[in-house]
Amino acid sequence: MLSSIKFIVKLTLCLFVSISIILLSIKTLAYKKATPSEKIWSEGSSCYAITYIPNHKPFGGVGRVLRLFSNQSFFVVYDKTGEKIKSSAWYFWQYQFSDLVAPEWSGIDFLYPSDSGFSGWTLPECKKIKTL
Repeated sequence: MLSSIKFIVKLTLCLFVSISIILLSIKTLAYKKATPSEKIWSEGSSCYAITYIPNHKPFGGVGRVLRLFSNQSFFVVYDKTGEKIKSSAWYFWQYQFSDLVAPEWSGIDFLYPSDSGFSGWTLPECKKIKTL
């Protein structure tokens, strides 16, 4: 009796781990296949931010269910050469969206809408370059 309970617990644990790995893989692929939506330049044109929309469609019903528990969009900031500086893609604790309120720059701060109001980063590398 005890050995059959251990077997069921191990089987349940293996099933849970397998499903978690599959869902995380689908989420990763949906973010890698994300569609760029909007590009916003900083005031000094030294950095820009792009809003991305994750693409869950190729994954059918599982992708639709996963979309219910995922962010509507995520944000990535690049310097003017295209080097990635920051990304909100894996901030699971925040719900991020872009359909109701647009992300924006405020000096060297990039602000994006989230479930707690605005979230974002202070990016000294995006400082406005003074020209004489």
